[in-house]
Amino acid sequence: MTRAAQYDTTGGPEVLYIGEVADAAPGPGEVAVRVRAAGLNPFDGKLRSGFLPSEAPFPRRTGGDLAGTVEAVGEGAQYWDGAPIAVGDEVLGRAGGAVAERVIASASELARRPVDLPVEVAGGLHVAGLTAVSVLTTVPVGPEDLVLVGGAAGGVGLVAAQLAVAAGARVIGTASEGNHELLRSLGIEPVAYGDGLAARVSVLTDAGNPLSAVYDCHGRDALDAGVELGVPVDRMVGIAAYAAVGELGVHNVERAARTPQNLERLAARVAAGEIVLPVAATYPLSEVVAAFTALEGAHAPGKIVVLP
Repeated sequence: MTRAAQYDTTGGPEVLYIGEVADAAPGPGEVAVRVRAAGLNPFDGKLRSGFLPSEAPFPRRTGGDLAGTVEAVGEGAQYWDGAPIAVGDEVLGRAGGAVAERVIASASELARRPVDLPVEVAGGLHVAGLTAVSVLTTVPVGPEDLVLVGGAAGGVGLVAAQLAVAAGARVIGTASEGNHELLRSLGIEPVAYGDGLAARVSVLTDAGNPLSAVYDCHGRDALDAGVELGVPVDRMVGIAAYAAVGELGVHNVERAARTPQNLERLAARVAAGEIVLPVAATYPLSEVVAAFTALEGAHAPGKIVVLP
């Protein structure tokens, strides 16, 4: 049997509990993973709360991001490059219900974990990392660009901003004042979010170096500022404010770049220290309610990770 985070009704973090589920054998193209770290994402909370609808029967499990050790391999399970997956391999990626001791994952959702990548960082990389990669795939930037990143101290925003810096762009990132020093340390110019954002960003630009792209990784403040500052809508991406994306005509993030190949490449860059993804806090599986409470409140920059 496997201990897993579950819930029998939608609601706040308090509806979660730890229950036991039968161990399943991996089918063709699947592997069983002993979970060592499971990163939490806002999507998980929205699904649990009922904000996002689901037809799945109760009890439901939660989580998606994971890092762990392969303990059983189904027929034909292989990595993106065709190499076979073996028992004992260290992997990262996603699987439904990942906040658990053990999970069945599709091999197509997994990548190899670099030996130098801490397991707690790897466990929170899939959604934030691949969403950030997708943002830059949707609207690429380079040395000629000045980019505004909304929510630059959040998981997706922090990775997207660093990828833009690595591509040679000048990057301005919105964040609360307490996170400004972190952004500066990563080559990102911080600016406070909220009312008057366009005016504050305008101070950092000039006629010869106008704002040329916007990645809003939190809400719509950065998108609205981009419109006010004359950024073409086809140079703006929103990942969360779905109504604003439709209203303004900007891009929603494309999904074709969310591949295990890109995850493995990004993991190598994080392991090498080229990209930083902080871990704000870790919790044991038994404290999953506290972990989600932290996720859905104010917390330090980086990922909240459960260590089963």
